[in-house]
Amino acid sequence: MTKKTSIKYVWANRKSIIEGIKNDIFKKDDVEKVAALRMEICNSCEHIDKEGSKCYVPGTQPCCGLCGCKLAWKTRSLSEKCDIDKWEDLLNEEEESELYNNINYNPDEQ
Repeated sequence: MTKKTSIKYVWANRKSIIEGIKNDIFKKDDVEKVAALRMEICNSCEHIDKEGSKCYVPGTQPCCGLCGCKLAWKTRSLSEKCDIDKWEDLLNEEEESELYNNINYNPDEQ
């Protein structure tokens, strides 16, 4: 089992996973805008797994072919990063600060 697919990896990243699940269930417009931008990038990425063969949990496609995460959750977790930095500079510092203020989110409390 690789580092990315071990139970230790899931446990270590449980907060960002739970954040993504919560944001998928309780949708907020600002988070959805970020998720849509991220998903647009993921859809054009060579590592996207639309069939589910690389998903950590079977049947959760589309997922990231690098880490196996379900993209519906990964893109909605504001504390999550793209494994190959394709999401970098998606928002400038001011937009990111405004987003965090609008949804009462403090990334430093993670």
